[in-house]
Amino acid sequence: MKSANFKTFCDSMEDVARDIVRACRRGARTIAAMPWPAMLVCCILLAFVISILPLALFLFVLFMGVKIVAGAFVIDRRRTVREQ
Repeated sequence: MKSANFKTFCDSMEDVARDIVRACRRGARTIAAMPWPAMLVCCILLAFVISILPLALFLFVLFMGVKIVAGAFVIDRRRTVREQ
């Protein structure tokens, strides 16, 4: 039973890898067929997605964490005032 599950998993991973390679090849062919101005716009958008978007997501998570920690201190202070 274990080997059948492992074989199914390996087959699934091979399918995923094949799909990723196929998508990369298709993207490379599309980029190779683009004119220079369109390729420039594509590169600028790709740079935006790679650099700005992760930064925005990181800052969102960071500020949400700060908000939760600050909220915990406020709730603790209110609880101690209410208990006195």
